[in-house]
Amino acid sequence: MKILNWLLIVTTMIIFFSCSSQEYTTAKLAIQQSDFKKAAEWLPKAMAVEPDNPEIPIVMAVEIHAEKEDWFEMVAMFNKAIELDSKKVIEIRGSFISVEEAVKNYTEFYWAKEFNNGVEQFKKIQDDSENKIKHLDIAINHFKNAIIIKPSDGNTYTTLAKCYLDKGDDIKAKESAINAVIKNPDSFDSNFSAGQILGRVGVPTLEIMPYYKKAVDIEPSNSKALRELASVYYDIGERERSIEVFTNAIKNEEDKIIKADLFYNLGVIHNQMKNYEESEIAFDEAVFHNDKDYEAMLGMVNSYENIAAEFVQKGKFNKAYQWYRKAEKKLKSLRDLDFENEALYDQQLKILRQKRDYTEGQIK
Repeated sequence: MKILNWLLIVTTMIIFFSCSSQEYTTAKLAIQQSDFKKAAEWLPKAMAVEPDNPEIPIVMAVEIHAEKEDWFEMVAMFNKAIELDSKKVIEIRGSFISVEEAVKNYTEFYWAKEFNNGVEQFKKIQDDSENKIKHLDIAINHFKNAIIIKPSDGNTYTTLAKCYLDKGDDIKAKESAINAVIKNPDSFDSNFSAGQILGRVGVPTLEIMPYYKKAVDIEPSNSKALRELASVYYDIGERERSIEVFTNAIKNEEDKIIKADLFYNLGVIHNQMKNYEESEIAFDEAVFHNDKDYEAMLGMVNSYENIAAEFVQKGKFNKAYQWYRKAEKKLKSLRDLDFENEALYDQQLKILRQKRDYTEGQIK
């Protein structure tokens, strides 16, 4: 029985080694012995002898090119393996897996490695601002490597664009931001970040608008995107459209906190347009849906002050006094609620009372 088992093992070994050419067997043994120089010599020979074997280019990609961080060649070998037979089950480092899965897993692994290295370099700027450019250059190199490995990932382009922006390279920042959207057109982050980055590098407002529109289409209740889109409309003179953006979003939103944020932003737009009574209503709605929305309460105070200032300009000091009193009362209520910012509110109250006293002195 022992002899029979031994014969079976020997037979299996013969069958196993007979499946590979002498060149490939030599290359695999060299890899097992960590003799990568020898492996690099024999793997191309193995590919020449076994041109239809997709396992060899993957081994070449992982054991040789990836170790040298030669990402272009690694990707070329992965592509070659896929072209040969993406469904074939192969053995890689002791595991049996399809060519397609092997390429996917290794691509994700090496992409994550380079991307995370880039993020780590970017973080170092916080503690070492004097060497900001140095860290940015290293981070940019890692993100560019990540793009070579996985060119379909829009997030990498967005992150790269932010690095270029921090470095002051507006042209490359713009190019990377646009590429992020091209690679991932249905990504909220890619579209929203593109709008922000293009705005910062001086791209005309009308060219920025499609990115914010797309971001809002993807996430209709995202207050940041809505605010940016509304601001774009405001900047090009379509102020009613900016109001419409928030009004439509409010109608379709059920979450109270999100709805409060949308009302707050609507109030800000009305305030900018000097629709002070409408802004008061919007801020009031924001507080109704979220009684912790202190920004909305402060917005109401600002609206009251603006209304009072308009009456001052018209010489209607009695009316102005009433609105300053209303602003004072609201600000005192806010101070009692948001006690962490009590000192800030006290300072604002001091200025507000000076305005109130001035108008009171003008009343005949």
